[in-house]
Amino acid sequence: MRSPRADSDAAPEPRDPKDVRNVAVVGHTGAGKTTLVEALLAHAGAISRMGDVADGTATTDSDEVEQRLGHSVSLAVAPLEHAGVKVNLLDTPGGADFVGELRAGLRAADAALFVVSAVGGLDAVTAQLWAECEAVGMPRAVVVTQLDRARADFDEAVALCQRLLSDGVLPLSLPMHADDGAVAGLIRLLDLRVADFSSGERVERDPDQEHLALVSDLRGELIEGVIAESEDETLLDRYLGGEQIDPAVLVADLETAVARGHFHPALPVAPLSGVGVQELLDLLVQGFPSPLEHPCPPVSRPDGSPVAPISCDPDGPLVAEVVKTTTDPYVGRVSYVRVFSGTRRAPTRAPPCP
Repeated sequence: MRSPRADSDAAPEPRDPKDVRNVAVVGHTGAGKTTLVEALLAHAGAISRMGDVADGTATTDSDEVEQRLGHSVSLAVAPLEHAGVKVNLLDTPGGADFVGELRAGLRAADAALFVVSAVGGLDAVTAQLWAECEAVGMPRAVVVTQLDRARADFDEAVALCQRLLSDGVLPLSLPMHADDGAVAGLIRLLDLRVADFSSGERVERDPDQEHLALVSDLRGELIEGVIAESEDETLLDRYLGGEQIDPAVLVADLETAVARGHFHPALPVAPLSGVGVQELLDLLVQGFPSPLEHPCPPVSRPDGSPVAPISCDPDGPLVAEVVKTTTDPYVGRVSYVRVFSGTRRAPTRAPPCP
């Protein structure tokens, strides 16, 4: 099984669906998806240290072929815990030859994280998958990685996403650079706080006056994008009237804005230095929807007759989909199962398909 394992073989207790996030990590080969997943796992304490794609120690690239090629060729699941919420990261391969594995990950997910290189930009497959997610209303966010490479340009990467993906892609944070060009931290636009890594440790502080002047317009555009999707219809009028909206209110409305599928936050992340990793984990928990907000796919009986719509209820009838089946050299056949309704406890067998 290609995921971080628990020390015990006992099946975990079912989680309240509101405390679960299922997120597909999407992007072209070489964009940095697996390295990003490693950084998230390490920061959350799911693994003791980051693995390396190049030397074959990445958690989600444990297959011999992946270690030899240096990139993912199949779907992998990497669970972590953050702020009391379980996040299942579905690391997908980026090559066009493995798009079936990628689409399997999207079927199992409630939201998608599109990883875009600040150097390499976008490819046609990524743009196509974005359109497929848009067609079904799947919430999406953008992570701009590889900011620590030569010629990396966060602003250009975001502008490219706005041109090729959606004009609803708006920066949630902006990277800060040291004199030598290295990524030294970021400034969060909603609460106007700086995560400063220039000392080698993460330090939160207020922004300098020069930063406030630079981010004013972008912050205004972001706030308008968030509150335009708010359920509080008076919020936009109050903001345009000059009222200072509490950042806590904006963060609370962020999930609504993302869930509606028209607003797509973009975050700068430098996984190797840790810049942006905490902010991304917070977004996964605070900004992405739970399974309760993902409608169950259409279900039919063995005779083909339709079943009335089913909600995500742990006490309801079991509705699950086998997303992928693989063979593990130690445990045999292993299936990835997405449960949409009901509770499936091991060791139980799923009923055979008709």
